[in-house]
Amino acid sequence: ALDDPNPRRAMTSDTPRIEPIALHETAQERYLNYAMSVITSRALPDVRDGLKPVQRRILYGMFRAPLNLTHDAKPRKSAAIVGDVMGKFHPHGDQSIYDAMVRMAQNFSLRYMLVDGHGNFGSIDGDNAAAMRYTEARLAPIATELLSEIKKDTVAFRPNYDSTTEEPVVLPAQVPNLLINGATGIAVGMATNIPPHNLSEVLSACVALIDDRELTNADLVGTHIHGPDFPTGGVMTNDVASLLELYETGGGAVTVRADWEIEKDGHRRSIVVTSVPYTVNKSQLIEKIASHIASNSLPQLLDVRDESTDDIRVVLELKRGADADAAMAYLYKHTPLQNRFHVNMTCLVPTSNPLVPAPSRIDLKSMICHFLDFRFEVVQRRIEYDLAELRRRIHILEGFELVFSDIDKVIEIVRASDSKAEAAAGLMDWFGCDEVQADAVLETKLYRLAKLEIGAILEELAEKRAAAAQLQHLLDHPEARWELIKQELLAIASAYGDQRRTRVDAEVKELEYDEEKYIVDERCFVIVSRDGWVKRQKSYSDLGKIRVRDNDSIGWALPGRTRSTALFLTNMGRCYTLRIDDLTSTTGYGDPLQAIFDFDDGEQVVGVVTDDDRVLVKPMLEKPQSELVPGDGDSDDEEWTAPQMVAVTSQGQSIRFAVTSYIEPSTRKGRLFMRLGRGDLIVNCEMCDGTENVAVASRNGRGLMFAVHEIAWVKNAAKGVRAMALEKGDDVLDFTLCRSSLDGLEVETNRGALVVIRSKKAAFEPTSRNNKGRWVIKRGHLVRSNRPPVEIRVDPTESELIDMDDFEFDDDEGGGGETDD
Repeated sequence: ALDDPNPRRAMTSDTPRIEPIALHETAQERYLNYAMSVITSRALPDVRDGLKPVQRRILYGMFRAPLNLTHDAKPRKSAAIVGDVMGKFHPHGDQSIYDAMVRMAQNFSLRYMLVDGHGNFGSIDGDNAAAMRYTEARLAPIATELLSEIKKDTVAFRPNYDSTTEEPVVLPAQVPNLLINGATGIAVGMATNIPPHNLSEVLSACVALIDDRELTNADLVGTHIHGPDFPTGGVMTNDVASLLELYETGGGAVTVRADWEIEKDGHRRSIVVTSVPYTVNKSQLIEKIASHIASNSLPQLLDVRDESTDDIRVVLELKRGADADAAMAYLYKHTPLQNRFHVNMTCLVPTSNPLVPAPSRIDLKSMICHFLDFRFEVVQRRIEYDLAELRRRIHILEGFELVFSDIDKVIEIVRASDSKAEAAAGLMDWFGCDEVQADAVLETKLYRLAKLEIGAILEELAEKRAAAAQLQHLLDHPEARWELIKQELLAIASAYGDQRRTRVDAEVKELEYDEEKYIVDERCFVIVSRDGWVKRQKSYSDLGKIRVRDNDSIGWALPGRTRSTALFLTNMGRCYTLRIDDLTSTTGYGDPLQAIFDFDDGEQVVGVVTDDDRVLVKPMLEKPQSELVPGDGDSDDEEWTAPQMVAVTSQGQSIRFAVTSYIEPSTRKGRLFMRLGRGDLIVNCEMCDGTENVAVASRNGRGLMFAVHEIAWVKNAAKGVRAMALEKGDDVLDFTLCRSSLDGLEVETNRGALVVIRSKKAAFEPTSRNNKGRWVIKRGHLVRSNRPPVEIRVDPTESELIDMDDFEFDDDEGGGGETDD
């Protein structure tokens, strides 16, 4: 068969048929079919009745025979309901059906419950509902308003999945269920997340649009609809302008926070939370609050207790004198006590084909108008159905009216007939009635031919004719039908309307979040190793006893407070800042800075500063008279008031800048404090007060000393000025600040000899920057010696404000001086 030029000729009925197809076309076609099936038959609600297919099938299955579970019927086992729905309408598994039914019975999920559940149907704490064999259910009263007109041919039906029965395409809802109960669903390529609303407000907007279709969203929002109304209450912080934008675009976010109040019991004060935001699990919320209290992140609170019954009551015990506003500001920021509900008003809207709706993201007015147009269509079909039923009854009553004029003749015809058909023919021939009327007369019991019964029939005929005329008037006048719809909506609002649960008109108190209020103010030390490991300790006895990793050493041990910040300056010109409280408190190795910040390859720490008066050096120089402006105070100029640092790069560039510009915590990427040329790196950063000399050494063996104030002061990241003029192939090895004749930069020769470049030495008297300096060695080159750790220790009994001139650095002065290597 494969060798035959016409393969079809060689195929038999048992031969598989193989056809070449384009994979991309087939995949696209089948994926689109799958996507449309999920969108239209599973995940998105219909704008007309606000239900997804599984919800619609559950409600219809409960309403119809054999269940007949209306709101006044006896509840049935949930298993019986699930089984009936799965067997006739929804063949996707019993658990999906039961889960959908459970949600419609939860007063914390739906604003207006559609199922009246008996038994354990879950809780706001995340507890699952009991198994379907243990629970019972029936329709809630408001669900009747979605189904009561379905027997009057008001909506289209289609065959169920196996064509054994029919199911409605949409329910003839008398309430805008999509808005009052909302919907959540994830389809393919789209999703929906519509918040619930208050029934009275939505019906008020419906009535307003019936009276004037020219109303805009701006006319509806704030006047009729004041925003979402969540079943769990809370306070909405959105203003009218943001709500209007949300309802006009069909998307946005609604911010809802919990309600709370202060409760006093003697000297004890507590915060009592009386509501939680929508979709928030109360049990998990309390666990998060407890974890913050346990970690001492929330020093204002002592304990949290859940005293909820049918109402929410979460008690937060305050410390004496603690600020309740500060505690709630922290909880709003770090827990779901304040939550954002992201709105996406995507739903299925009707098309020219009543069986196939299309997905669309619509605004508030369009959503209400779709419901009203659908309501108009349903009412018209209901009236037509009722009128047809009335006319059938009138037709029969008119037959009685014909024969009542001569009852004796009717009896005579019946007696003379041998069969019912012959009697019917006789009545039609004598009285001129049709077959339907004749059959109705023959089926009537003899007692109804009495005078009183005849009068009742004639009275009924008159009533039916009047009712038919009224219905015909409604069909002939669309404005009369709209008035009927309006009155029905007002009646539903009167029967089911209630007060808002989510407050929108309350004055929302803006709680200022200040991070420092939630940090216990404690003294500590920031310890950083040369390899970039950082930690904090409350104290230490000796620098040599601090634990570090193998082949590592202590680089900086600086005092600070948990509420202050630590600055880490790197060789790539970036400053990384974080609160000291965020550092791990440990006597171990600590954490690598690379894990805290986003360091580049080869980036290393060259300077550490803490925002502490015991570390920061204030400038000691006075502003030159030539720079003073009359009426301009010195304190306005950072160069002469702010703590400052000096940085020098390997290519000889240098800057002087204010530490205060980088005090606030940074992101993981840090902030740039110096711009570097290609291949350039910073060799060191040190604090200065403006009175020191800068001692610089180059790798080829030159040393230079000049006054630190010659280095240009910069307010933003810059390349700076040249500190040392370098010969080709040379680079800066290191620098330090010389504060006395005993201070100096200690380096080594490549053969191990020590060299100390001191101030006030004949060979290295201060000159000016941008010089080549003097030769330190005649042969070989210099290498950087091991820097001593930067350690600042303060006796706790002494004042915290220490003059930096009192500090002695642990420099090894033995063997120093120049050498002729």
